[in-house]
Amino acid sequence: MGVSALVMRVFLPFAVGYYLSYLFRTINALIAAPLTSELGLDAGDLGLLTSVYFLTFAVAQIPVGILLDRYGPRLIQSVLLVAAAVGAALFATSDNLLMLLLGRALLGLGVAASLTAGLKALVLWFPKDRLPFLNGLMVMLGALGAVTTTSPAQWLLAWVGWRTLFALLAVFTAGCSAMIYLDDLSLGAGECIGNAGPAWNSRGQLEEDLYRSAFLASGAAISDFRRHRLGAAGTLGSAVVH
Repeated sequence: MGVSALVMRVFLPFAVGYYLSYLFRTINALIAAPLTSELGLDAGDLGLLTSVYFLTFAVAQIPVGILLDRYGPRLIQSVLLVAAAVGAALFATSDNLLMLLLGRALLGLGVAASLTAGLKALVLWFPKDRLPFLNGLMVMLGALGAVTTTSPAQWLLAWVGWRTLFALLAVFTAGCSAMIYLDDLSLGAGECIGNAGPAWNSRGQLEEDLYRSAFLASGAAISDFRRHRLGAAGTLGSAVVH
């Protein structure tokens, strides 16, 4: 299997899953004000919404690791992303704190394998000497999920509202799950690695250029992310006070 096919069929779908994990992790700060005004939540409720995500995420880690070793990253990641899609849809239709908490819990569970499943898939399908580069690239692309919850998501939130935003995220997450599950990766891992090795060995300069571009882009993105998070914190404080 060629390099382009491996990237499209293995790397990209799992990177999108990790991107969604970061996005769902940080989006609460963006929607704090509309949740407060529409559903009457206070600071404690908003903190609980954030906490339940991390609680289910943490509790799922050991079972997820066992399941990944037994059933592989394709099945586990696709099933869990369905749970995340259901959580996002439930959150979009919630009209009370309990439903919001259940939606956030499903989101935490649904993205619990996003990084580990991606790293496992890379180990199975790519040459060992390229794993450090690919691991770093996946983490960088995943971190863009946090950046997305600044200006892009803020613009979309103002346009369609938080309920439609989460409905769209539910559809996108379900699509990512389907993309991972429907690709059966029929060739054996050893054969794929053997075919990909020579092609990857000729791409040293490309990797160097990607690293340089990623470093510059991530610096600008982190600066923008910090600026918007400070603004979101101020918005949350104002919403709670009022």
